[in-house]
Amino acid sequence: MINLVADLLSKQDPTQPHTLLTRLVVSFCIGLAYIVLYGFYGFLAAIAVYLIGVELMGLPLQWMFYPFILGLLGGCWKSFLDVGDYWKNYGHPDS
Repeated sequence: MINLVADLLSKQDPTQPHTLLTRLVVSFCIGLAYIVLYGFYGFLAAIAVYLIGVELMGLPLQWMFYPFILGLLGGCWKSFLDVGDYWKNYGHPDS
């Protein structure tokens, strides 16, 4: 994925704004990276909740899914913020 972004940006003239294709690919890569990362954190937290909460404390099994869902929501929120930052502050021609 990094090679795809690097290839797109190497063909881009630095004095010109990023094309729509470049912006969409970079935005997709940012979003996917954060969702995978925070989803992994949520998965690790779900394992901890399962071992401690479900097995030791007797909580219902559905509690195991809450950290994973929160991790995915956190990844969506962080990717939303960073994609917005990219669209506002990067890829514009140098003035």
